[in-house]
Amino acid sequence: MFRSMGLVCLLLGVAAQAAEIPSMPSAPRPAMAVIVNCNNGQSIQAAVDANPAPVEIQITGICVENVLIRDKDVSLRGTQKPSLDGIRSVVPSMPALTVRGSVIAEINDLSFSNSAGTGLAIRGGANMTVVNCLFENNGTIGLRVDSGAFVLAEDSTFTGNANSNTNTADAQFFCVACDFSGDSPAAVSTRGAIVSLNDSVVTGSLGIIADEVGAFVDFDCASSDTPHPCSMNVTGPAAIGTFSGTARLFGAGNFTGQLIADDRGTVRLDGSVQRVGSSDGQPNFVDALGEIIVSPLFDVSPPAQSLILDTEAAHFARVLLLNDSVLKGSIQCSGAADAFLDPTVIRFPGSSVTGCEHGGVR
Repeated sequence: MFRSMGLVCLLLGVAAQAAEIPSMPSAPRPAMAVIVNCNNGQSIQAAVDANPAPVEIQITGICVENVLIRDKDVSLRGTQKPSLDGIRSVVPSMPALTVRGSVIAEINDLSFSNSAGTGLAIRGGANMTVVNCLFENNGTIGLRVDSGAFVLAEDSTFTGNANSNTNTADAQFFCVACDFSGDSPAAVSTRGAIVSLNDSVVTGSLGIIADEVGAFVDFDCASSDTPHPCSMNVTGPAAIGTFSGTARLFGAGNFTGQLIADDRGTVRLDGSVQRVGSSDGQPNFVDALGEIIVSPLFDVSPPAQSLILDTEAAHFARVLLLNDSVLKGSIQCSGAADAFLDPTVIRFPGSSVTGCEHGGVR
């Protein structure tokens, strides 16, 4: 029994670690720079096809075309600012820009906005850095990362993209000092993807979603050191873990939004304080073997406490409050769900644990 409990503690400790940003190879130094003036009818695709790599294409204006960069180190850079320079899709079923295959390159100062479908898709093993770009009002996804790609985005803005601001599948995506807003999720992780939003601001309706086995997404205010603010303030779910995915708020401090763990999914709070749940007053919800784990963050000194509000657990789900975490509200169990609270857990006056098999005692 003691060996089993030790293994559980080890696994919880591993899960609490930050998602470190891997180092990626530097983009090759461009042999030449090519200028494309979209306002004069010039084509980015023509420049991609005509010039040997490595090459940097400098873009003026918004080109309305579908661009494909495949197995070629082509970097793109705006010459003015993202709202003035960029690419907009002409074929709704295709991203405005697709980068795929053996590509190591950078995208700077561009807009991928107002397309009927996806703004930018990076896939098939490409390694890309995206800096100071704008993803706004796309009909489906702002930025799609999949099929073994690695993307590091910095100082970029995602807003008003209809299905999701970012969506990552079987790939890695890190965003540092980014801003997310609108009615769609800031980040969706599926099919074993690893996603981390570092020193970023999330507002609007939805936060982060991990969906499917092995998918991981976190919102991390503790691991990067930038002057950019870091906050999660949404009116709906702040974190959803479902179908065995894991969503985590890591060192997020005060946040607003509901927590949902469903169908073996996990939501973790590490050094994160829930001040307000959903705007319509719905409690946190954990169901169908899902779990919510609440723990202090020990990577800072003194350790940062976590706090959780009203929570409902059902159908063999469980809620775990560890060490000096705080319960402010009620935990209500049904359908063989359970709750476990360390003796050190702080309970606000009026807080309660009802209907749970172990009565909240661990």
